[in-house]
Order: sequence, then structure tokens, then C-alpha cells
Amino acid sequence: MPSKKFLQQVTSFIRSKEARGYVEEELQQHLAHAKKAWITKGYSDKEAEQKAIAEMGSATQLGKAMDKIHRPKWDFWLIGAVLLLIAASFIPILTADYTVQFGQDITSFFVERKIIHTLVALITIATIMYVDYRKIERFSTVIYAVALLLLVMILYMPNRSIQGEAMLAIGPIRMQAWTVLPLLLVAFVGFFTKRKWNSWQLLGLFILPLYFFMLLPNLAVTLLYIVVVAVLFCFSYFSRRVKRNVLLVVTGMGVAGLGSFIYAYHHLLAPYQTARIAAFLQPELYAETEGYLILQLKAALAAAGWFGTETMYTLPDAHTDYALVQLIQAYGYAAGSVVIVAILAISLRILWIVRTMPQSFGKLLVIASVTIYSFQSLYSILMVIGLLPLTGIPLPFISYGLTPLLLNAILIGLVLSVYRRKGYARGRGVMV
Repeated sequence: MPSKKFLQQVTSFIRSKEARGYVEEELQQHLAHAKKAWITKGYSDKEAEQKAIAEMGSATQLGKAMDKIHRPKWDFWLIGAVLLLIAASFIPILTADYTVQFGQDITSFFVERKIIHTLVALITIATIMYVDYRKIERFSTVIYAVALLLLVMILYMPNRSIQGEAMLAIGPIRMQAWTVLPLLLVAFVGFFTKRKWNSWQLLGLFILPLYFFMLLPNLAVTLLYIVVVAVLFCFSYFSRRVKRNVLLVVTGMGVAGLGSFIYAYHHLLAPYQTARIAAFLQPELYAETEGYLILQLKAALAAAGWFGTETMYTLPDAHTDYALVQLIQAYGYAAGSVVIVAILAISLRILWIVRTMPQSFGKLLVIASVTIYSFQSLYSILMVIGLLPLTGIPLPFISYGLTPLLLNAILIGLVLSVYRRKGYARGRGVMV
């Protein structure tokens, strides 16, 4: 039997079309190596080929075994946790009192929009999961350029503004600082994988978006961007010496930035900005102004029992930024604990997935995704309990809004795309 026909029989048992090419390439290498060994023993080219095929065994058994090994994988634990959070995200919407903030009960409006947002997010997760993430690696530079273009458009050509933050609205899609993060994530993962750029070039590529983020300004996105790139750099191919040198430079920039912030706090910031900082430190002194919301959140959490409270505090943005507090008010710390555990379990599950992966584009992509997801989660949780300043960081899959939901749907979709293909092998035998 010719080797080509043998390979066709083997791959005919592999149900995943995507895996067939990788299996065929892998088996061709094994056959070529075995054939060469038989030729060195004195067999002719044709005889050596048949010997190599015979060593492979039955095409049927081999095909079924390869189908089992290279079958696309589904992480049902991760998918289940995400679905649990999406279901829980309806609780703050259904239990919030909108009459104070909007003058009427518009629960049905938010529920309908939430259903649409959820469907869009689920479709996004499924679409990205089925797309082979490896195909986007070669477009890292293009993706980076698109991200910069979006930042420039948001900064200099905005057509909407919410709470002072500029954005570019096109229909129901709002392009803002959050929108650019997934693009920069993919771009820098590619940069840290290709070994094309040296450390100082990458530092320049990092500083340019940082400059735009600071001009917008959006502190939450700026911090998240810094954290993600720093984590990727720590897991990159650079030597310890290079990492140490860059770390020293970045630390120096951080100290300089802290000094600039202290100077700005005393001389440049507007009174309302300094008041917000002071209110976080001593909210009681600003009980009627900037500290009011902080005290309301504390009071709402203090009044909630394990299974909720009968008299709930009315909170602005109870379905968005402070959805966790609203959920705890409605169903208590028991429900809140389940949600927090599910949120953190997603992070731990993703870290469990990445622990056995070799250095690759896929591994860095998962690391970047879990970094963004975990940073949002931890900051949002610590924010509502008063340990961090109040900012616009949403709680993943719980806070209302299409943009944050899509951001986290993209992150989970990327993780599932990598996990789905973790059993595939490249020609050199490196798992991706």
C-alpha cells in the first residue's frame, strides 16, 4: 500500500477537519524517519516504505486512536461557570429601583437589552472558539496599527461622552478605551512570540498606546494595559538580564510618575478630582458630596444578611458598576459568595489550563486573557467593599453593558479557542 493511500485511510477516521492536516504532517515525518532507517539496513526504497507502513499497524486502529487524541476539546467547567455568571447578572437588573435615577420603572427595557447583549456575547464566544487563533499571529503589527487608529479616533473624533469619557458611537456599538484592549492584547502576544523586536523597541510600542490612554483619560484601562503588558513581558522569551534592565527602567518611570501625580494633586488637578481622592481616604468628611456613594455602599453591605435584606438601599448604577452590591442586597452574602467563587474559579481554571502549555503564541494569549479578566474581577470586588477607589471597572459577566460583556466574551472565546486545539501538534512536535 502506498504511503499516501495509508495516510488517507488513517485521516478518514479523524472527525475534525482542522486536525487532519496536523495528523497527516506528523505521520509523514514518522514514516520518513522509519523509511530512512530501513533503507540504511539495505532495503530498497519501495520495500523500506512498506516496512515503515507495517510498523504503523492497522490504519483503522491508528485512525481511531488519532481521532481520540486530536479531538477538539470543550472545557465544560469554564463554559458552565460563565453561563452561571450570565444568569446571575439578571438579578441586579430585576431587583434595582430605577425610579430614583430615571424617574420611572424601566426594568423591562434593561431586561430586553440584557437578553440581546447576552445573545451577542454567546455568539462571540462560540465564533472565536471555532476560529483557529494561530491564524492571527502573523497580523500582530496590523492589529497594533488598528488599535492605535481607534485610540486616535476616540481621542480626537468622539461623538459621545459619558461621565467625561470620550467615545465613538456607531449604532449600538460604543468604541471607547475598553474596546482597544483586546486588540492590543493580541498584538503584544504576537510581539512577545515572534522574537522580532528587541526590548527597547517593544518599550516604545508600549509607551505610545499608554500615552493615548492617559490623554483620554481612563485610569482603569491605563492600569489594566500596564499590568497586561508587564505580565506578558515577564513570561516572554527575553533573558533575565534584559527583564531586569527593563524592569529598572519601568520602575524609574513609575517613581517619576508617582512624583508627577503627587505634584499634580497639589498643583494641577481640579478641585473635584482632589476631592474624590480625599473622599476615598476619609469618606465621612465628604458625606454629602464625593463620599456619599462610598458610604451608601458600605451601609448597603452592612445591612445585608446571609440571605438579603427587606429594605434595600437605592444605589445609582446598581445594575452596572455596583451590581455585586445590589445582588448581595437582594439575595444576601450567600448568593454573593457563590458569584465571587464562580468569578475566581474561572481565573483558577484558566491558570490550570495554562500551567502545562509550552511557550507559544497560544500560551501567552491565555496568560494575557486571564490577566485582564482577573484584574477586572479583583479590582471590582475590592472596589465595592471600599479597599480601592471607585472607578468604572465592571465586574465580568455581571455588570450591565454591551462593551464590557463583549470584552470578556472575547477573552473567554480566545481561551476556549486555545484549549480546543491544545491536542494539536505542529510538525516539530510542539503542542500549541
